[in-house]
Amino acid sequence: MQINRKVIIHAYKFNGWLYRTWEFPTIIKETDEYICVVTENTKVITAADDLKHFYHSKINRPSVWYFFKHEWYNMIVSEKNNKYYCYINVASPFIMEHGIIKYIDFDLDFRIPNAKGDIINEVDLDEYSENKVKYQYPQKLIEKIKIVEADIVKSFKNREFDQYIDRELIDYYNRHMKTKRNNDE
Repeated sequence: MQINRKVIIHAYKFNGWLYRTWEFPTIIKETDEYICVVTENTKVITAADDLKHFYHSKINRPSVWYFFKHEWYNMIVSEKNNKYYCYINVASPFIMEHGIIKYIDFDLDFRIPNAKGDIINEVDLDEYSENKVKYQYPQKLIEKIKIVEADIVKSFKNREFDQYIDRELIDYYNRHMKTKRNNDE
Protein backbone atom coordinates (compact mmCIF):
# COMPACT_ATOMS: atom_id res chain seq x y z
CA MET A 1 0.00 0.00 0.00
CA GLN A 2 1.08 3.52 -0.63
CA ILE A 3 0.99 5.85 2.39
CA ASN A 4 -1.17 8.98 1.87
CA ARG A 5 -3.08 7.13 -0.86
CA LYS A 6 -6.83 7.73 -0.99
CA VAL A 7 -9.00 4.62 -0.91
CA ILE A 8 -12.66 3.66 -0.79
CA ILE A 9 -14.11 1.42 1.91
CA HIS A 10 -17.04 -0.92 1.27
CA ALA A 11 -18.97 -2.66 4.04
CA TYR A 12 -21.15 -5.57 2.96
CA LYS A 13 -23.74 -7.66 4.69
CA PHE A 14 -23.43 -11.44 4.54
CA ASN A 15 -25.74 -11.72 1.52
CA GLY A 16 -23.44 -9.49 -0.56
CA TRP A 17 -25.41 -6.25 -0.13
CA LEU A 18 -23.12 -3.21 -0.22
CA TYR A 19 -24.76 -1.20 2.54
CA ARG A 20 -22.13 1.46 3.32
CA THR A 21 -19.35 3.25 1.45
CA TRP A 22 -16.72 5.64 2.78
CA GLU A 23 -15.28 7.82 0.05
CA PHE A 24 -11.60 8.64 0.04
CA PRO A 25 -10.16 8.13 3.50
CA THR A 26 -6.36 8.24 3.47
CA ILE A 27 -3.97 5.39 4.25
CA ILE A 28 -1.57 6.66 6.90
CA LYS A 29 0.20 3.50 8.04
CA GLU A 30 0.67 -0.14 7.09
CA THR A 31 2.31 -2.96 9.01
CA ASP A 32 2.33 -6.73 8.65
CA GLU A 33 -0.66 -6.71 10.99
CA TYR A 34 -2.91 -3.95 9.66
CA ILE A 35 -3.64 -1.05 7.34
CA CYS A 36 -4.57 2.18 9.08
CA VAL A 37 -6.67 4.89 7.43
CA VAL A 38 -7.91 8.24 8.64
CA THR A 39 -11.46 9.29 7.86
CA GLU A 40 -11.58 13.05 8.47
CA ASN A 41 -13.82 14.81 5.90
CA THR A 42 -14.84 11.44 4.52
CA LYS A 43 -18.20 11.20 2.78
CA VAL A 44 -20.30 8.22 3.92
CA ILE A 45 -23.11 6.75 1.83
CA THR A 46 -25.49 4.31 3.50
CA ALA A 47 -28.04 2.31 1.52
CA ALA A 48 -31.39 1.69 3.15
CA ASP A 49 -32.59 -1.88 3.48
CA ASP A 50 -35.03 -1.41 0.60
CA LEU A 51 -32.15 -0.30 -1.69
CA LYS A 52 -34.30 2.62 -2.87
CA HIS A 53 -32.93 5.25 -0.50
CA PHE A 54 -29.41 6.39 0.20
CA TYR A 55 -28.33 8.51 3.12
CA HIS A 56 -25.30 10.76 2.95
CA SER A 57 -23.24 11.93 5.88
CA LYS A 58 -19.73 13.15 6.53
CA ILE A 59 -17.12 12.38 9.16
CA ASN A 60 -15.81 15.75 10.29
CA ARG A 61 -13.29 14.86 12.96
CA PRO A 62 -10.34 12.59 12.42
CA SER A 63 -10.79 8.94 13.24
CA VAL A 64 -8.07 6.37 12.82
CA TRP A 65 -9.44 3.10 11.48
CA TYR A 66 -7.44 -0.12 11.79
CA PHE A 67 -8.17 -2.88 9.29
CA PHE A 68 -6.53 -6.03 10.58
CA LYS A 69 -5.20 -8.49 8.05
CA HIS A 70 -5.92 -11.63 10.07
CA GLU A 71 -8.51 -10.66 12.68
CA TRP A 72 -12.28 -10.89 12.46
CA TYR A 73 -12.81 -7.28 13.50
CA ASN A 74 -11.72 -3.76 12.68
CA MET A 75 -11.32 -0.87 15.08
CA ILE A 76 -11.94 2.87 14.92
CA VAL A 77 -10.16 5.20 17.34
CA SER A 78 -11.30 8.79 17.64
CA GLU A 79 -10.26 11.66 19.84
CA LYS A 80 -12.40 14.43 21.25
CA ASN A 81 -11.35 16.88 23.97
CA ASN A 82 -8.17 14.87 24.62
CA LYS A 83 -10.15 11.68 25.29
CA TYR A 84 -9.89 8.62 23.06
CA TYR A 85 -12.85 6.46 22.13
CA CYS A 86 -12.85 3.06 20.40
CA TYR A 87 -15.43 1.31 18.31
CA ILE A 88 -14.82 -2.30 17.30
CA ASN A 89 -16.78 -3.88 14.44
CA VAL A 90 -17.07 -7.67 14.33
CA ALA A 91 -16.28 -8.24 10.67
CA SER A 92 -14.45 -10.44 8.23
CA PRO A 93 -10.77 -9.79 7.62
CA PHE A 94 -10.63 -7.20 4.85
CA ILE A 95 -9.55 -7.67 1.27
CA MET A 96 -8.14 -4.97 -1.00
CA GLU A 97 -9.37 -4.89 -4.60
CA HIS A 98 -8.68 -2.08 -7.05
CA GLY A 99 -8.07 0.48 -4.31
CA ILE A 100 -11.13 -0.56 -2.33
CA ILE A 101 -10.96 -1.99 1.18
CA LYS A 102 -13.81 -4.52 1.46
CA TYR A 103 -15.17 -6.41 4.44
CA ILE A 104 -18.33 -8.15 5.63
CA ASP A 105 -19.98 -6.60 8.68
CA PHE A 106 -21.46 -9.14 11.10
CA ASP A 107 -23.52 -6.54 12.98
CA LEU A 108 -22.04 -6.91 16.47
CA ASP A 109 -20.00 -4.01 17.73
CA PHE A 110 -18.21 -2.96 20.88
CA ARG A 111 -17.92 0.57 22.25
CA ILE A 112 -15.13 1.52 24.56
CA PRO A 113 -16.17 4.94 25.91
CA ASN A 114 -12.75 5.69 27.37
CA ALA A 115 -10.20 3.93 25.19
CA LYS A 116 -7.84 3.15 28.05
CA GLY A 117 -10.59 2.71 30.62
CA ASP A 118 -12.17 -0.36 32.17
CA ILE A 119 -15.54 -0.45 30.41
CA ILE A 120 -16.48 -2.19 27.16
CA ASN A 121 -20.07 -2.31 25.89
CA GLU A 122 -21.32 -4.77 23.32
CA VAL A 123 -23.93 -3.14 21.09
CA ASP A 124 -26.27 -4.05 18.23
CA LEU A 125 -27.20 -7.44 19.69
CA ASP A 126 -30.76 -7.10 18.31
CA GLU A 127 -29.43 -6.34 14.83
CA TYR A 128 -27.16 -9.38 15.00
CA SER A 129 -30.03 -11.63 16.18
CA GLU A 130 -32.24 -10.44 13.31
CA ASN A 131 -29.58 -10.58 10.61
CA LYS A 132 -28.21 -14.02 11.45
CA VAL A 133 -31.71 -15.31 10.61
CA LYS A 134 -32.42 -12.89 7.76
CA TYR A 135 -29.11 -13.60 5.99
CA GLN A 136 -29.00 -17.25 7.05
CA TYR A 137 -25.62 -17.25 8.81
CA PRO A 138 -24.25 -20.80 8.73
CA GLN A 139 -23.68 -22.45 12.11
CA LYS A 140 -19.89 -22.36 11.59
CA LEU A 141 -20.06 -18.58 11.14
CA ILE A 142 -22.19 -18.15 14.28
CA GLU A 143 -19.63 -20.20 16.22
CA LYS A 144 -16.78 -18.11 14.78
CA ILE A 145 -18.54 -14.89 15.82
CA LYS A 146 -18.92 -16.22 19.39
CA ILE A 147 -15.18 -16.92 19.49
CA VAL A 148 -14.42 -13.44 18.14
CA GLU A 149 -16.69 -11.86 20.79
CA ALA A 150 -14.84 -13.69 23.55
CA ASP A 151 -11.45 -12.80 22.02
CA ILE A 152 -12.35 -9.10 21.88
CA VAL A 153 -13.44 -9.05 25.53
CA LYS A 154 -10.30 -10.97 26.57
CA SER A 155 -8.05 -8.64 24.55
CA PHE A 156 -9.74 -5.64 26.13
CA LYS A 157 -9.31 -7.03 29.65
CA ASN A 158 -5.64 -7.75 28.89
CA ARG A 159 -5.26 -4.15 27.62
CA GLU A 160 -4.11 -5.38 24.20
CA PHE A 161 -6.03 -2.63 22.39
CA ASP A 162 -4.11 0.10 24.22
CA GLN A 163 -1.31 -0.19 21.67
CA TYR A 164 -3.67 1.14 18.99
CA ILE A 165 -4.51 4.28 20.93
CA ASP A 166 -1.63 5.90 19.14
CA ARG A 167 -1.51 9.53 20.23
CA GLU A 168 1.62 10.09 18.13
CA LEU A 169 -0.11 8.78 15.00
CA ILE A 170 -3.17 10.96 15.56
CA ASP A 171 -1.03 14.00 16.45
CA TYR A 172 1.12 13.40 13.35
CA TYR A 173 -1.98 13.22 11.20
CA ASN A 174 -3.44 16.37 12.77
CA ARG A 175 -0.18 18.29 12.14
CA HIS A 176 0.10 16.93 8.59
CA MET A 177 -3.49 17.85 7.75
CA LYS A 178 -3.19 21.30 9.36
CA THR A 179 -0.09 21.97 7.22
CA LYS A 180 -1.87 20.63 4.13
CA ARG A 181 -4.97 22.77 4.84
CA ASN A 182 -2.81 25.87 5.32
CA ASN A 183 -0.96 25.15 2.04
CA ASP A 184 -4.24 24.63 0.20
CA GLU A 185 -5.60 28.02 1.33
